Amino acid sequence: MLLHFGWKAALGITVANALYWFHFRTELGVLQKTFEVRALEEEVLWRHFPREEGERAIDALALEMEAERVAMDQEMGGQVERFAADIKQRLWEEVEKDMAGYNADPEVVRRAFEHRFEQIKLSRLQKEFPWLLPKEERAPFVDPDWDEREDDVPVWVMLAHLGFMAWTIVNAHHPVLFVSGLLFFLGFASVTADYQNRIDLKAPLLVGFFLGGLVTLGGLQGWWIAPVLGSLSPLPLAMVSTLLTAFNDNAAITFLSTLIPDFTDALKYAVVAGAVAGGGLTVIANAPNPAGQAILNKHFEDGIAPAGLLKAAFVPTVIMFLAFAVFA
Repeated sequence: MLLHFGWKAALGITVANALYWFHFRTELGVLQKTFEVRALEEEVLWRHFPREEGERAIDALALEMEAERVAMDQEMGGQVERFAADIKQRLWEEVEKDMAGYNADPEVVRRAFEHRFEQIKLSRLQKEFPWLLPKEERAPFVDPDWDEREDDVPVWVMLAHLGFMAWTIVNAHHPVLFVSGLLFFLGFASVTADYQNRIDLKAPLLVGFFLGGLVTLGGLQGWWIAPVLGSLSPLPLAMVSTLLTAFNDNAAITFLSTLIPDFTDALKYAVVAGAVAGGGLTVIANAPNPAGQAILNKHFEDGIAPAGLLKAAFVPTVIMFLAFAVFA
């Protein structure tokens, strides 16, 4: 693999990156300055005003102002209770009118109304005035900046992550062991939540379903893709493979080519070269692309535009194609 594709891929990547660096050197310079300023700010905060120190200062000040805080909470709590009582009375009057035509026990209706109103009241207080509630009734607090905390992660937690990664790679083609490892990892992450960043499963699940559908639907296209691939000479085959890869996962293209009888080494090289070269043209061209999009999409104002992705990837695709074609 290194002799056939590795050094050519490295050459194409180097040339493409050099070209793009030259073209975007001004923008990259601005990004570099922005990064340096942000890094300096973070270093100053980390060294001279760490988050823990600020938290301790606020806690100390809160203790000094405890009496004032309690009085303020009592005053606000009284206003909230009066407001809730007024709303409760108005709602009960509406319920009484609505239930006038029903043959129901008024006491039962009243208890049901009281129960429902207390549920709504507690929910609204948990959302808008949690500090007015006893600690056991408050909703769990989710720190929006949890992933940016500055405390160190224990070495054993990092080693466990590396172990789970190794397990996943080794057992990637053994579903029972693969899924078991995933479940154990989720359990481990839950137990060690104090040392973990939040795990958002939405994006990975969407990527997984996307790739599952792509493999399934891509495989069903073999009835026309395989004859097309088998009827071409090496250079046209590499070009068609590059084009097809933009609309099908490159692994699906290379797999379908294996179903063609009497496929020569030159034709196999052409299919793989085209599939590798076209892997960045669209999101569906390559399996890691959806994962990358899920990570980077938030940094684009309106998301990653398909036309913009195709335009940006066109020149590197041509460079990679030439690297594989010229040195074939």
